[in-house]
Amino acid sequence: MSTETITLEISQDLLAALKMGVQDLSQNLRLLAAITFYQEKKLSLGKAAELANLNRLNFMDALAARGIVIFDYDESALLTELEGIAQLSDHG
Repeated sequence: MSTETITLEISQDLLAALKMGVQDLSQNLRLLAAITFYQEKKLSLGKAAELANLNRLNFMDALAARGIVIFDYDESALLTELEGIAQLSDHG
């Protein structure tokens, strides 16, 4: 897999104000970007987790900790899913 490097310049004053080091800031920015792109439906859950350098379960935990809904179904989509599950269980 080919990768690209993104460089972000930030002053020491901002790092001090944030009370975090460069590595912590980098991880935080990756997570925030991943969450934003996931919420905007620009990245799937798996791809957003990859951007955040987390496995899917840990990314889902990060979303839940922020009150972000992981499975966003409207009523008709949820009913369709439940009907599909019911049909599968009838055949099992």
